[in-house]
Amino acid sequence: MALQWTSALSVGVPAIDAQHRELFARVDRLLDAVLRRDRPAAIQLMAFLREYTVVHFAAEERLMEQTGFRELEPHVLEHRRFTAALRVLEADYRERGATAEVVYRLEREAVEWLRNHVLSTDQVMARWVLAGHAAEAQTA
Repeated sequence: MALQWTSALSVGVPAIDAQHRELFARVDRLLDAVLRRDRPAAIQLMAFLREYTVVHFAAEERLMEQTGFRELEPHVLEHRRFTAALRVLEADYRERGATAEVVYRLEREAVEWLRNHVLSTDQVMARWVLAGHAAEAQTA
């Protein structure tokens, strides 16, 4: 299952969209590397994702805090669950390689999760930000 960026995934916040594009590209490359059984590339991409998600999620969380986003806590919880799932997936891949279960989990826990998170949770956050709450938060 490929993970390709499309305009339907845009949240309308340029910095967040740019980070999402990068995440999508790297997850897609990771899936390709795992399926090709290119272990060094897959391990390198998993390490990148582990680090980049921390940076990306911190940017989203700062934006939500600055704007007083009402659903900050559940959104952050989704981020924490995803980073934990990535760590487990990386450890499993390092230990067992590209087993059918690892490939399935990569598709479900990374590809599907990322697409669904951007299409739902991040869209809600972006609508809040784009509705002008950023300006309200800075003047309060």
